[in-house]
Amino acid sequence: MRMKNFLMLIIGCGVLGAVANATPLGRVEYADLTSVNGYPAICLPREAKAPFAVGWAILAEGFAEKGGVWSLKLKGGATPMILKRGECFAYGVVPEAYEFMKHGSNKPPLILEVDKTYSFRLHSASLSNDVYNVVFCVGEGRGGQFEFYKRSPSMSREQAARPCKAFKNNNASE
Repeated sequence: MRMKNFLMLIIGCGVLGAVANATPLGRVEYADLTSVNGYPAICLPREAKAPFAVGWAILAEGFAEKGGVWSLKLKGGATPMILKRGECFAYGVVPEAYEFMKHGSNKPPLILEVDKTYSFRLHSASLSNDVYNVVFCVGEGRGGQFEFYKRSPSMSREQAARPCKAFKNNNASE
């Protein structure tokens, strides 16, 4: 009987943890995705409950051990950018209050490539450790321009790590 109760507890914790999307120190919310001047931009959903003070932003090749990374952090003593519902933070733009984060020699600069998966995250400037996250694929549009397609937040890590054949309709093929 003890083993059965223990297994039910483990399963229950896993299910509840997946539904809540919470960490011990903050929440992970799913962000929206758009293109700004041909580059990906992470956006607060229109349903966001409150404005979000951006402490740092990270765009990285999803699940690649030696993949590139682009990241910014708030400069010491600077006032963070406050995003409201529907507002975005774009890759390649460095707001005045932010600076590049150093990752050492093991992380190359980020180069976006067609048919690869990326993760774009915004971390809170407050002590809450709340995060907005979007996982997306890069596709090739008309004239060779990049197009960006949000991947489903319900995908497993293994599914999201596979190369994607990006297509429209807010999804990517499996």
